[in-house]
Amino acid sequence: MNFEKLILSRRTVHNFTKDSVPEKIIEQALSLSLWSMNHKLTFPWVYISVGPEARDKLADLSVELRSAKEPVSDVKIKAIRDNILNPAHLIAIGIKLTGEAKREHEDYAALSAAVQIASLVLWENGIASKWSTGGYSTNSRTYEILEVDPQAIRLEGALMVGVAREVPPAPKRPSLESVWRKTK
Repeated sequence: MNFEKLILSRRTVHNFTKDSVPEKIIEQALSLSLWSMNHKLTFPWVYISVGPEARDKLADLSVELRSAKEPVSDVKIKAIRDNILNPAHLIAIGIKLTGEAKREHEDYAALSAAVQIASLVLWENGIASKWSTGGYSTNSRTYEILEVDPQAIRLEGALMVGVAREVPPAPKRPSLESVWRKTK
C-alpha cells in the first residue's frame, strides 16, 4: 500500500476479536518505531508487554474504577473486561522520567511519533491498534501490577493491538486552511 493510502486508511479500532497476531509483526512495528524522531536520540519511551495474569488484574481494576463512578451491569462488566482481554496484545507505554518538564514534554512528543510509526506498520500488515489512555492504564495500581517504578517511568497509556472486529469510518478532518497559519 502506498504511504498516502496507508495514512488515510488507518483507523483507531475500539473493538477487537480474540484472534492472535504473530509476535513477529509486533516486533517489526516496535523495532521500526525506534526510527521515530526524538530529541538528542535519547529514545525516552518504554514498551511493556502485558502478560495474561497482569491483563486479568488490569481488567479487574478497570471494572472497579468504572463501578466506583456508576452502577455497572453484568453485560457492562463483560464489555469492560473484553476491552482489555480481547486484543491479541496489550502493550503499556510510557516515558522515562528526567525531572525536567521541557525534556519530558519533548519525550512525550517522541513517544507519540513512535506510536504513530508502530500503528502504521501494524495497519500495513492488516493489524489494528488503539492508544488507550483509559483510567486503568495510568492508575497508581497499574504501576504495581506491571512492576513499574513511578519515580523512573510515567505510564502514558496502553497500545491495544489485534484484529479489528469492525473498522470505523473515517472521521471528518478539518481543512488544512483551518490549521495552517502563515505570517508575513
